[in-house]
Amino acid sequence: MPPSLRPPQGSAWLGRRLEELPTPALAVAEGTARRNAERMLQRCRALGVRLRPHVKTHKTLVRMFDRLVGVRPTEPGALELARAVAQSAPRRVALVGVYAHCGDTYQCAGVPEVQAVARATAAALGRFVDMLRQAGVPCPEASMGSTPSCSHPVPEMGALTELHPGNYLFYDLQQLQLGSCAPQDVALRVLTRVLGHYPRRNQLLVDCGWAALSLHGQQQGQGPAGCAAVEGHPELRLVGLTQEHGLLEPVSGALDFDRFPVGSMLALIPFHACATAAMHPVYYVHDEGRVVALWHPVRGW
Repeated sequence: MPPSLRPPQGSAWLGRRLEELPTPALAVAEGTARRNAERMLQRCRALGVRLRPHVKTHKTLVRMFDRLVGVRPTEPGALELARAVAQSAPRRVALVGVYAHCGDTYQCAGVPEVQAVARATAAALGRFVDMLRQAGVPCPEASMGSTPSCSHPVPEMGALTELHPGNYLFYDLQQLQLGSCAPQDVALRVLTRVLGHYPRRNQLLVDCGWAALSLHGQQQGQGPAGCAAVEGHPELRLVGLTQEHGLLEPVSGALDFDRFPVGSMLALIPFHACATAAMHPVYYVHDEGRVVALWHPVRGW
């Protein structure tokens, strides 16, 4: 390709408008992400606990809800495990605390249910810490996470030493549905362009497929429509996803193709920001629609 026709590379995108970016592209609103971070820090300060941001899947020794990993705090094996860790090889392994992830909050229908799960989890964690201490097992830290529970914390969580949510920095469609955030709190979008019109099928073809979005959300029974919402266009829904392309069609009625010319850009709000972000090698961080930074995520585990 002649040099004059090559697209900008790397830092050359700084200062460009979002409309100039190659698509599909992951765009992060810097101001929104910053506000989300500050708000979570304020919640933790109000509770009197530390904030330890959850960057990736956190592996710990004792975990709540054995549908995931670990043991329930009410099982005899939990105390035995903690005692073994604390006493068997103290010079090599130290029990610094216990951790619970409120995974059940993702099955809740609204904030009251989320808070009920968080309250029960915090109480169970506290009882287990008391049991450890009564058994002579030091347990200085008690920690719990999940963005839904930490976005609407209950007073009982103040008895812990730290909280570590992860998704809250970006939020997403799933968190919107759970009541964790408001629409203006979602910092992440996948930008996509219209590639074609299909009047016979009443559909638009866009250049965002599952490789730029992920398939998370379709397990909610909505098919591809559960994977993302089209920002500013509630009349449109995602009805098809291949690796590199997506299909949009109206919820009802005929599609007005003149409103979506070929080459025009749309913004998708993904169902699960963590899964979507993992699909992209660079995040275009912007302030009011102008790129101010490029974030390159760490790959691997």
